[in-house]
Amino acid sequence: MATSLQTLSLQAFGIGTGFVTAGAIIALSYSTVPIFLAHPNEVSLRHLRSLFSSGSHIFPQLATAASSAFSVLAYNAPTGSSLRNQYLLAAAGAISIAPFTIFVMKPTNMTLKEIGEQGEEGIKKSGGEQKVQELLRRFGRLNAIRGGLLALGAAVGLKAALSP
Repeated sequence: MATSLQTLSLQAFGIGTGFVTAGAIIALSYSTVPIFLAHPNEVSLRHLRSLFSSGSHIFPQLATAASSAFSVLAYNAPTGSSLRNQYLLAAAGAISIAPFTIFVMKPTNMTLKEIGEQGEEGIKKSGGEQKVQELLRRFGRLNAIRGGLLALGAAVGLKAALSP
């Protein structure tokens, strides 16, 4: 059976956007967070605030775009087919970074943001340098998991695209 250009385009877009975005999110955890840990907390928290701001304008939109592509593929797949279910799972995996961020990461993110806004005083109130370092490590771990969720969605989309 021939695959339409629309289907191929949606597959390429959803899979590519999903994996590239997941890779960028995960790379932040393994490249940027260690740099933050090697610098004074006050400086790191200032830069982390910029990272939060720029990331919030890029990653949710890309995850939504990948999820949308998988959703259209699911809609176009035969009703009741495993292909439809795979694309639905891929769509859910891609967009899952939003609820994960809100319900799992937000407390850590907001704590880091509040400490950063208060500067040295905030670091002292939070429990000191070690506490901030612990929160930065936690952010790195949670961020890597968030990227992994998106990568999982893209992998399911790839499996669906390669299905006979």
